[in-house]
Amino acid sequence: MRTLLSAVTAALLLATSFNSASAETIDASTLTCHDLIETAASSEKASVYGATVVLYWMAGYQATAEQGTVVDFDNLSKEFSQTTEFCGQNPTVGVMSASEKFMGENAEDQTSKAIDLAILKCEAVNTTKEDETEGLGQILMWLAGYHASVAKSTVIDMDKFSESVSKMATYCAENPQMGLFTASEKFMSEEGDGE
Repeated sequence: MRTLLSAVTAALLLATSFNSASAETIDASTLTCHDLIETAASSEKASVYGATVVLYWMAGYQATAEQGTVVDFDNLSKEFSQTTEFCGQNPTVGVMSASEKFMGENAEDQTSKAIDLAILKCEAVNTTKEDETEGLGQILMWLAGYHASVAKSTVIDMDKFSESVSKMATYCAENPQMGLFTASEKFMSEEGDGE
């Protein structure tokens, strides 16, 4: 459970990374490429991580029905680079529009290194090493973006995210054989019962 909460802390760095009326709630549809590039170019590690977290959320949001919950992290790295490069050349374009050019249905075919998050069990999450919590935070943000897409919402609500992940941590500690995606459906999706 401590690992999941550490991952939340890492992802919450996002809230301080982007200029927003409410740092806890960001409408992703209003983020510009300029915002992303400025944040990614910051000398502050937290800001750079915040830009990465936004890209993970975008990747989850852009995932197609065909791709489902299968994530190829090597390809994501390329897609993030392509999105960032595009944004550097087109600062007035929205990050959602930019990410759509390289993610989702425009993503490269998945390789044999792709991982299906639907088969990742809570047990694996519970035993994540302390030095891997940033990666876990990124996976959780991808899942949040995925569920936001299903709900047709472009809002990244960090308070809700934190609360959901805290509940997921308790659930995963009590149900180590359950899937992480199942836990995310229960606590992150609009259809989930949150109990």
